[in-house]
Amino acid sequence: MNVRVLYHSGYKGNTMKIATTIAEVFNVRAERIGKEKIDFSEPIDLLFIGSGVYFNKPHKKLRITISKLTNSVIQNAVGFGTYGNQSNVGEQINNLLRKQGIRVVGESFVCKGASVGTDNKGHPDTTDLENAKEFANNIALKI
Repeated sequence: MNVRVLYHSGYKGNTMKIATTIAEVFNVRAERIGKEKIDFSEPIDLLFIGSGVYFNKPHKKLRITISKLTNSVIQNAVGFGTYGNQSNVGEQINNLLRKQGIRVVGESFVCKGASVGTDNKGHPDTTDLENAKEFANNIALKI
């Protein structure tokens, strides 16, 4: 199964930690949106794609990336994210995927991320990372 993990993460690296954990489950590398050129030349069986919350939305670079995806290349996808106060970032990502006609598999994964003005210090923590592994495995079983 061809699995890819894409993410955008800000200065604290909260979403990067979740992306890296998910990628380890499938023995692949997490790819940062905006830093590397991401090629979609071959079909992807399962795409995990995530972001933190920026002005109440997933990051603009992630939204632009999703707008370029097609269901002829991405067979299945699911969103994930980290948040300070707004926990619906994963569902927002899933909705963006659906608008592109991409099959969304299961519910998104979200967890707290360290953020100024919140009590989320230390997140994502080891429990969050274990939950992300379980999420990744459960999504793979649905394919």
